[in-house]
Amino acid sequence: MKHTHTLIIGLGAVALMGGCATAPTRITAGGTQAITSMGVDLADFRATAGAMVGQLLVNPAITRFEAENGRLPVIDVGRVVNKSDMNIDISQITGRINEDLLNSGQVELVANDAGARNASALDNFENDVKNATEDRADFYLEGEILFLAARNGSLREKTYSFMMRLNNRSRRTVWQRTEDVAKQGTRSNVSW
Repeated sequence: MKHTHTLIIGLGAVALMGGCATAPTRITAGGTQAITSMGVDLADFRATAGAMVGQLLVNPAITRFEAENGRLPVIDVGRVVNKSDMNIDISQITGRINEDLLNSGQVELVANDAGARNASALDNFENDVKNATEDRADFYLEGEILFLAARNGSLREKTYSFMMRLNNRSRRTVWQRTEDVAKQGTRSNVSW
């Protein structure tokens, strides 16, 4: 009888532990229910890309280009250098910038994937083109991600600065924007 009670109590404890777990819940990626870390996350990439593209598209270098040249401006989204403390998948930010720029209908983008570069090189070779200009961009967008950390007792703060520059063919910077993402947490719940 004693072993039966022990077995029943043990099975009850296992059932309670299993009952404490919650089933996965579908949330909006990067939404208000998403986990926020001390680093940058999906919500930060979305907000940063959206703010930067919004500012870029109202810059006179872009808004006047079509009227002055009879076509949409072509932008080559180049490198974004990560100088932060995190291993950031840079394509998370550049992909969202590309998407927002392209879907605006106000600019065209140079395709930089391997397939597009190979097709262009093959076309130029087959047509004996020495100095191809069709892939030349009117503007080059590039940037970097910087990082600052501060602390006050157990309170920790990290700030990630997303800096982007738009340069024209003459290598002149015609637009620049910085978006800062700052996070705070206490030492007991922050692992850094």
